[in-house]
Amino acid sequence: MNKIGLGVAATFTAEPLGDALRFWLAELDVEGDVAFAPYDQVFPSLLDSRSVLGRAGAAVVLVRAEDLVTEEDGLDEVEAVATDLAAALRTSARASGTPHVIVVCPPSPEHGSSEAHERLASRLAQAFEGDRAVSVLTSAEPYEPAPEAVHDAFADRTGNVPYTDRYFAALAAAAARRLHAMTTPRPKVVVVDCDGTLWDGVVGEDGPDGVVIGPERMEIWRELARQVAAGRLLCLCSKNEEKDVREVFVRHPELPVGLDDVAAMRVGWEAKSQALRSLAAELDLGLDSFLFLDDSPVECAEVRAGCPEVLTLQLPAGAAEAADFLRHCWPLDLAAVTEADRERTRRYQEERRREQVRGEMSLADFFATLDLRVTIVPAGPEHEARAAQLAERTNQFNLSGARRLDGDEKFVVDVRDRFGDYGIVGLTDVSTEGDTLRVGAFLLSCRALGRGVEHGMLAHLGALARERGLARVALAFRAAERNQPARDFLAALPATVEPYGEEAAWHVLDAGDAAAVVHSPGPAEERAAGPVRTAEPAAPAGWAAVERIATRLTGADAILDAMRAARPVTEVAGASPVEATVMRLWAELLDVAPTSVSDRFFELGGHSLRLVQFMARVRAEFGVELPFDTLYTTSFTVAEVAKAIEERQFADTDDEELAGLLDELAGLSDEEIDALLDPGNG
Repeated sequence: MNKIGLGVAATFTAEPLGDALRFWLAELDVEGDVAFAPYDQVFPSLLDSRSVLGRAGAAVVLVRAEDLVTEEDGLDEVEAVATDLAAALRTSARASGTPHVIVVCPPSPEHGSSEAHERLASRLAQAFEGDRAVSVLTSAEPYEPAPEAVHDAFADRTGNVPYTDRYFAALAAAAARRLHAMTTPRPKVVVVDCDGTLWDGVVGEDGPDGVVIGPERMEIWRELARQVAAGRLLCLCSKNEEKDVREVFVRHPELPVGLDDVAAMRVGWEAKSQALRSLAAELDLGLDSFLFLDDSPVECAEVRAGCPEVLTLQLPAGAAEAADFLRHCWPLDLAAVTEADRERTRRYQEERRREQVRGEMSLADFFATLDLRVTIVPAGPEHEARAAQLAERTNQFNLSGARRLDGDEKFVVDVRDRFGDYGIVGLTDVSTEGDTLRVGAFLLSCRALGRGVEHGMLAHLGALARERGLARVALAFRAAERNQPARDFLAALPATVEPYGEEAAWHVLDAGDAAAVVHSPGPAEERAAGPVRTAEPAAPAGWAAVERIATRLTGADAILDAMRAARPVTEVAGASPVEATVMRLWAELLDVAPTSVSDRFFELGGHSLRLVQFMARVRAEFGVELPFDTLYTTSFTVAEVAKAIEERQFADTDDEELAGLLDELAGLSDEEIDALLDPGNG
């Protein structure tokens, strides 16, 4: 007999639930099958240790009040049935040692009593409040479809199958999610980015009064408040000035989370992986007990590379989408919360030291694969508005604090990397004086800070000085309250300081030294946080699966679509040569080989590092480079990537070659063209 992963008993015909539950077993990589108890045998199945419930790894019990009591019995009988059912559930859970989920399903519109339903649901919820072995579901939230999509009157009438496929899919998802919360270790610490996550805007540029916390962002705050109430530690990790972040809390007293609710914060300019290590050391908790939320794919990738133990999740950029993501983020669920849990979470002490993960990517390796492209060009009229905005709003990395640009020449800095296009994020302003290129303004938006862009800007100025026969590059600097990152940058340069004016100085470099400046994260940076404790040897967190569930499996229809897509395709009809090659490359790289041109990379086990390998093979195989930002999603298919390759090949075709081909085609007769187009001619 196959191992039973889930045992199911119901007061109605629940077998349509099976396919959806099997889908979730596969989705969650749980061994075993789904087995059903005989029809309407809930009590015997709970009390017999030899039943499918007693032999399963977990039990799901579904009941309707109308199946347990008659209309004539009254609410007192509902109370008695609830008491008996609670006792049977406790007996089964204790005897089997496995988690049980009891689902109180909605009454039928024709025969069910809403009062009996509510009474049964209420009594069972009270009976198992805080219970870790038995958990009660009174709805299919957050997967509940519209009311008209719940009941199937015809199926109920003909086979006692009361619900639609959509509702069975919703019930299966809700039950699987609750069992996941009961059986899977939960994060103890939730670490959250600030700009673009807790609020819209950049506090360092917009100011504490300029950031926006709208209704959708407020939903994110409410979710964090629920996490704090459940005993989780909340931390902040942001590249900003700490006083600015604190001031946002002061200016928004309506927030459901206050500074007193924040266990610790790392607000500064170090790499976020290092900040997380530092937080783990302070809290004396393992990194594998951390969940990190950030809207930036670059920051998420850096943390995944530097701290693969952390469950790092990228929030969607839109506030509404981010709030919905958290609503469907399974690791944030808690099946039961007690006061002891809250105390134990805050005082939890790990007993073993952190072990280094084999194959962990260093920060240096991460930056080497970032594919940072910095383009610096003279500022033109089209850049005027953005340049003025940068000068006015940039604080953290503004060497001189300049708001006006008075130099003879201005240069704008455009940045992109494998994740996307940052746009114009940097600005320099230069004049020539004797043998020196003097830089009056040198500033960079904080959203591109710390990735080597500032080093590229200085190298550009050094090269410019050398091209013009100048010996030196002088950077104007004036200390300001917020420009600590600028001070840190200058402190690492081989420069001499020449004071001028009041509280200002020129940091002067040899032009050759300036041209040779490169970004080089060193070992000291990676060791900065020191040792961190962990309960188990670290392992990469399943962030891709969590993100997939939270973004794609968020409703009954989406789950049904995914179930259909999961059915194996035995043959590939009509695949083009490029599609066939892409499928071969995926088969070489991924855990599961694609069987259709509609298969999706991440659904076959792909992740960001595999994607980099795939792109390299595309470059070698087809001679084209695919933009990383078009592929770093959870949805691209074999067909879509093949189309992108063909479009790139066409775009890269030499104009003269293309003209020659067109001329050749123009010289062919209709019969010759028909022969070329005939698929039978190969």
